[in-house]
Amino acid sequence: MAHKIFTHKTTAFLAIVIMLVNAGQALAQSGGSNSSYSQVGMGLLNDDSQGWNRAMGGVGVALPSGNRLNTMNPASYAYLDSLSFILDAGMSGSFGRMSNNTASMNIRNASFDYLVAGFRLRKNLGISFGFKPYTSVGYSFTTTDGNVYRDLITGEIVTSTSTHSGNGGLRKAFAGIGWKPFAGLSAGMHVNILWGSYTHYLIHGFSMSDSNGFNYISTASATTYQLDFGAQYALRLSRRDWLTIGATVALGHSYGGEGMLLRYMDSGDTLTVDIDKNAFDLPMKYSGGLAWQHKNNLLVSADYSYTGWGSCRVPTMIASTEGVTYHSMKGSYRNSSQIKAGVEWTPNPTALRGYFNHVRYRMGVSYATPYLVFGNSNGPSETSVSVGAGFPINNSINRRAGVHPTINLGLQWLRRAPADKSLITENYFVISLGVTFNERWFMKYKIQ
Repeated sequence: MAHKIFTHKTTAFLAIVIMLVNAGQALAQSGGSNSSYSQVGMGLLNDDSQGWNRAMGGVGVALPSGNRLNTMNPASYAYLDSLSFILDAGMSGSFGRMSNNTASMNIRNASFDYLVAGFRLRKNLGISFGFKPYTSVGYSFTTTDGNVYRDLITGEIVTSTSTHSGNGGLRKAFAGIGWKPFAGLSAGMHVNILWGSYTHYLIHGFSMSDSNGFNYISTASATTYQLDFGAQYALRLSRRDWLTIGATVALGHSYGGEGMLLRYMDSGDTLTVDIDKNAFDLPMKYSGGLAWQHKNNLLVSADYSYTGWGSCRVPTMIASTEGVTYHSMKGSYRNSSQIKAGVEWTPNPTALRGYFNHVRYRMGVSYATPYLVFGNSNGPSETSVSVGAGFPINNSINRRAGVHPTINLGLQWLRRAPADKSLITENYFVISLGVTFNERWFMKYKIQ
């Protein structure tokens, strides 16, 4: 009997490994952005939260893992359930509108967001691993200059049309460990591997057929690592109340991505190539959070983070009267802060009957200052409001074990709004779906 159980679990584990590999390939191919603001460097940052805490505004620095994974702080893995193997997967779809003073357009996007797994190795020691997107590039729009010059022979006013498009981004594979050296305190570390590429296109055209447009294609690929560390301290306030304090730091560094700019005209054989090596930087990021839990049914949490984007370089094309130059430089980013808050309420998690007693209802908000720079203007700030719920998948075995695989649904309103009204404002509704599988792999069964 023991041999059969072992074989079943080994087969399941191999299946999960295959799923993780396939997820990495899917994340490498999926587009997670449809935003004009992803045209800077490696693109827009992706939401690092999962299905269950995305509906809580994305909080997680001070939340422990137990019967679910919290990959936002590796110290949380020390609290993983001792009997369970946890697998969490998620995807999302967004519907939105981009607009400025002169035009607007509808946008939509769908993406596979993450696949993560974790379990406890031994008492007070847990691990996790998986795949997530890190940044996304995805945009396509056209601008028109209505009065470039007047042709001296025909007197025709020549207009210019510029087509901007791009795709790509960075993906992240990670492994993390969390350890609790003594009651109340835990610490952890993530090792992240980042890889990916992008391509940005800028194609110029003129209304006269014999006019040559100047075209630019910038592309880059990179592979690097990143280390982040976390800690949590849980303090018992009363018989029914706990306060957890959390902190994380992600280390920044320069990495050897190679940027390339191709310049050519509509006609002719002239092609200019500029190459910049060791062209990118990862920023330092510091985060802190608080979480208050009352009994087993109310959880309130808030996070604050600061990211030093202002010191990061990115390959940049600079046009002047002397021509076009291309090299890695600062100026496309600025330092930014983000604050998040969320709440989760479960009516009666210990009730033996009543399905909706076990549903987890969630709500959250977040606000982030701009980290992008466009010309002399800051990019958009980001504001979001989210709601959602976790619906347990019940069966008799789960009820006896006190564990529920869960379907996590969330609805988020996200607004990117620049101070400069000539820039684009984006409003999205994002629907997220996450599924947490919680299997009692490590329970010891008695054979009658």
